[in-house]
Formats: sequence, structure tokens, C-alpha cells
Amino acid sequence: MKKFLSFALLIGGLFLSQIQGQIGFIYNNNTYQNGDSFTVNLAANAHSCGDIQLKNMGYSALRDLVVTITPVEIHGIEAWGICAGGVCVASLTSNSFNMTPGEVDNSFAIDLDIDAGEESPHSIYTITVSNGTISCSVNVHFQVQTVGIDNVASNHRLVAFPNPAQGTFSIRYEVEQPATLSIVDMQGRTVRSIPVEGNGSVIVSDLPAGMYAYGIAGGKMQKLIVK
Repeated sequence: MKKFLSFALLIGGLFLSQIQGQIGFIYNNNTYQNGDSFTVNLAANAHSCGDIQLKNMGYSALRDLVVTITPVEIHGIEAWGICAGGVCVASLTSNSFNMTPGEVDNSFAIDLDIDAGEESPHSIYTITVSNGTISCSVNVHFQVQTVGIDNVASNHRLVAFPNPAQGTFSIRYEVEQPATLSIVDMQGRTVRSIPVEGNGSVIVSDLPAGMYAYGIAGGKMQKLIVK
């Protein structure tokens, strides 16, 4: 009986090891798995990190996966949303999604705010993918590599309202010099580029529902949710 139990525990341990090895994080053509750590370099005006990919490394489908991001240290880079499985949420826990064998989730992204006032922005987050059966965690060190942060457009104030927005919303601005107000989607595409100067507001009513970031070029990007 003891031999049978030991054999069962051995098989169970091997099976768990194989399952945990199914998920891989890919960055800069390197694959990282459970317990690994790596560093992601960001531009000073980045509003998201879409360079990390998730991959099902195994031979079976993975269902009901959920990504959770947990802050370890925050120094000027703050995560506030996740895109996983083609769905974006304004939270640090994603919706459930599935992955077929060998599938790479190219939509995976982490939405970030970078504090332009921080001398050397860098933060550490633990990213965990789990469905109750598998659990794979890596530590990611986000850091801004640019020497100095462009503060050309730092003398401005922006606010979007309402936020979250239901259909029409406005962005009120106060800028001391001519600038460009940009609205960017979570794939990094600029969906609006609007010249602004002085005081005023911009009304937008035709953006599809989703998460966006808005800001002045060279300044901190802020999140915007359109319902």
C-alpha cells in the first residue's frame, strides 16, 4: 500500500509539473515560466506594455484561465488594466479566457501609468496565470530606460468627463503652449490627434466602447473608459 501511494504521489507530481509547464511568457524571443523573473524596458511616454505574449506550450487546451497582476514594489509605474484573451478590463484581474494547444495570445497587454515626476520610474509586479488547476507566476520588473523624461508639455491640465463615459464625453484642457492632445487605444493606435492651445474642451462621441489613454505628447497618459 505504501509503495502504491508513493508511486501515485510521484505520478501526480510529474503530472502537475507538466501542467505548470504549459504556460509560457514570451519577451524579446525568450520564454519564461513559473518562478522566472525578467525586465521590461519602457519608453518614458508609454501607456501600456504589449511586448509580452502568453503561450500555451502544451498539447491540451487550457480553459477558464485568469491573469492576476500583483504589485510587489511601485516606484512611478502603476498598472491599472489587463488585456487577455482579446478582452480588456480596467482592473488587475482579467476575465476568463481559453487557449488552444500552441496558441499565442498576441492581444495580451498591461495598461500602465508612468509618473513623469519620478526621477527613475521602475516597478515590480507578479503576473499569475491560473485556472485552479495550473498556476504559473513570473516577476516582471518594469523600468523606463530613457535618460530623462520629456517635460516639454508638462505645464498642462487635462480631465475627461464623464469617465467612465457613456457615449459622448469631453476632455477639458488648459495648456500654456500649442500642443497635441492624443487618444490612444489599447493596441497602441492613435485614434484621435487634436491640436490644442489655451483653455477649452474637446467633445468626442463616436469612439467604440473600450479602454483608451489620453494625454499631451511627452506627458503622462491617463486612462479613459468608454461604455
